[in-house]
Amino acid sequence: MKPIRIAALAIALAGFAAVARAEEAPAPAVPVKAEPKQEIWTDNFEAAKAQAVKENKDILIDFTGSDWCGWCIQLKKEVFSTPEFEAAAPKSFVLMEADFPSKKKLAADVKEQNDKLQKQFGVRGFPTLYLLDSKGIPYASTGYRPGGPTPYLQELAKLQDVRVKRDAAWKKAVAAEGVEKAKLLAEGLSVMDEELATANYASVIEEIQKLDPQDSTGMVKKYASKAQMAALEKNVAQAASANKGDDAPALKVINDFIAANKPEGETLQKILMLKINLYPPRTAANIEKAVKVTEEVIAVDANTETGRLAQRIKQSADMFKQRMAAKAAAEKAKTAPTAPEAK
Repeated sequence: MKPIRIAALAIALAGFAAVARAEEAPAPAVPVKAEPKQEIWTDNFEAAKAQAVKENKDILIDFTGSDWCGWCIQLKKEVFSTPEFEAAAPKSFVLMEADFPSKKKLAADVKEQNDKLQKQFGVRGFPTLYLLDSKGIPYASTGYRPGGPTPYLQELAKLQDVRVKRDAAWKKAVAAEGVEKAKLLAEGLSVMDEELATANYASVIEEIQKLDPQDSTGMVKKYASKAQMAALEKNVAQAASANKGDDAPALKVINDFIAANKPEGETLQKILMLKINLYPPRTAANIEKAVKVTEEVIAVDANTETGRLAQRIKQSADMFKQRMAAKAAAEKAKTAPTAPEAK
């Protein structure tokens, strides 16, 4: 019995000591609840425009394939997810993501909106980023750039200056007339990419033509071929929309145009790249067809801007195909019957 009493006393003393230490120790700090991280990207184009007008900002749209496009994933990791970008970019832009995922399900209205925006802006590869004014009119575009957030923010600031120069010229044009007004409108157009200007500023080009029928600015002639390309893109989009699930009519529009006009070099490459829009990367068959298009483009000239874009698209598609093949192999291994043990 004696050993039991000693053990009990030891336990009691240990208990009291623990209580004493608890009374002497400072109260534990109450954990501070972390503030939820504010989402700086929207997926609603109309909401982005409304916010841009309210806050007097431009809009930056990221056309991305968030769960399959290697360059898109890399850009998000290296730039968009960094504290530097998250702190700086919203000061100048309303940020919008137009996603074209392979696995992730989008709300029906978001998917419809993104498909419409892709056609509207003529997006042919991912990632593609458009800079828009507060009215939703694009004035510049870019894509993946190495180096992290600092040079990327610098590039965005440089591109934003395009809109500043455009607006300065067009502000002067308001008070001008005739050829002088045409020249100021042309000056505003000239700071932007020709293809982008042709696709989005047809009314301005028409006004220049009316004000300057002799084409002293040279703008009408300059944009004639660009306008032809814009018309082709529209015809291809209409053929694809009217024949969903059947790419033959849209391909015929492209091939007939090539046969009739015999384009060469990067002009030919840009026309061939229209085929990419016919194959959204949602199935293995579409990815395979898109890869064949990129190979056709690269064969023309791998060193042009369009050739390099095709190489990036092909690399992303090849990476996605590898992941799909690995997943299929893993699923097959799970369902394969186990061999009976030897007796």
